[in-house]
Amino acid sequence: MKGSRLAVMFILCALLSAGIACGGKSETPTLTPTTTPAHTTVNVNASDSSGQVNISVGDLLIVKLDSNKTTGYSWNISSISNTGVIAKVSDEYITPPPSDPPMTGQGGYEKWTFEALEAGTANISMKYIRPWETTAEPAENFSITVNVK
Repeated sequence: MKGSRLAVMFILCALLSAGIACGGKSETPTLTPTTTPAHTTVNVNASDSSGQVNISVGDLLIVKLDSNKTTGYSWNISSISNTGVIAKVSDEYITPPPSDPPMTGQGGYEKWTFEALEAGTANISMKYIRPWETTAEPAENFSITVNVK
C-alpha cells in the first residue's frame, strides 16, 4: 500500500511539473539573447618577435612557436609586464601530423592563448629553455608588445 502511494505521488509530481495535471501547457521561459560584440583572434609567430600588435579589449592573441618536446626544450613565459591588460588563457603543445615514413623526433609547435582584458600596453616575453637547466641561456627568445584599445 505504501509503495503504491509513493508511485502515485511520483506520477502526480511528474505531471504537475510538466503542467499536464493542471490542464495547462508546459511553457519554456523566453530568453532574451545577449549580444556580444564580435571579438577578433590575432595570430603571431616567431617572425613577429620584438614587434607590436594592436588588439581590442576581449580579443584573443594566439602565439604559435615551433617547439620540439623530444629535445627537452619548451616555451616558458619570462614575464607579462601588465597582467591587468593581458592574461594567459591557455597553452598547449601541438604534435606534428603523422608522416610517411614516420620521423622520430619530429617537432610540433606550442600554442599560447592570451586575452585582452583592458586598454593599455603590455609586453609578453618568452624563453625556449630546458626547465632543469637553470643557468643556461635560452635557445631562443620571443617578445611582443601588445597594445590594447
